[in-house]
Amino acid sequence: MGNELITRRVHTDSGALTLLIINYVMALSSLLIINRAYLSIVRIILVTGLAALNFISLVRVHLSLVSKGGLFSYLLFLVNILPYAVLLTHPGPWLLIPIIPLVLFILEIVRGRGRSVIANASGTALIASSFIAWYVLMGGALTMSIIAISLMWVIYHSFNALYVEGKMPFRSEVKPWYSSVLWLVALPPLAYLMCTMVNPLFLFVLAEPTARALVAVRERKLSTNNLRARVRRIGVGLLIESLALAVLILVLLYIIS
Repeated sequence: MGNELITRRVHTDSGALTLLIINYVMALSSLLIINRAYLSIVRIILVTGLAALNFISLVRVHLSLVSKGGLFSYLLFLVNILPYAVLLTHPGPWLLIPIIPLVLFILEIVRGRGRSVIANASGTALIASSFIAWYVLMGGALTMSIIAISLMWVIYHSFNALYVEGKMPFRSEVKPWYSSVLWLVALPPLAYLMCTMVNPLFLFVLAEPTARALVAVRERKLSTNNLRARVRRIGVGLLIESLALAVLILVLLYIIS
């Protein structure tokens, strides 16, 4: 249990917060690339404030929910997600991208399983979905290319989260290769979306996670020796890969725009 608490604290403090920063930069950069002729400064300022609120309170909200789950915890969580209700003014199937991980996360919290594999994976996916949420709230055009990119981004981070959970020695219910199954099953539809809804150049963004998914098929769990350092190395590596993927997405988006 001690190792789990240490691992979860490191993952939440560094990985989740860094992903929020990457999402904000991606949303703003995508907006600048696609909406060159029209930018709403007011919208950008408001979304920046919302992002700052999420960033400041994320760790407290997460730790409070998974430990106590009392009224204050739920109210704090509600304060963080309530502003996103304005997204309902843009109805469409794309709303499933943030809604599905949100529902899964809430169900696990209500069931008292805030530290479960599903809760951690859906929580990571929910954070990843802030990319498209912030982009839309900033006034970005909701194109099929942005929807496809956002879907890939969320699945990619779900894959990362499931991989980390599978490597943990105390997670007997999940193996590293489970993440491979998730990514490889999603790969054909993602490749189709990248080719038809975005641009064939975007197949390059699928290369690194696909290679990693194939490698993970034969990987084993981490040993308990020096577990914290091992988990930190995995976390840093995944953050670097996530940042590299974000840069690649923005560069390709600029090329095709």
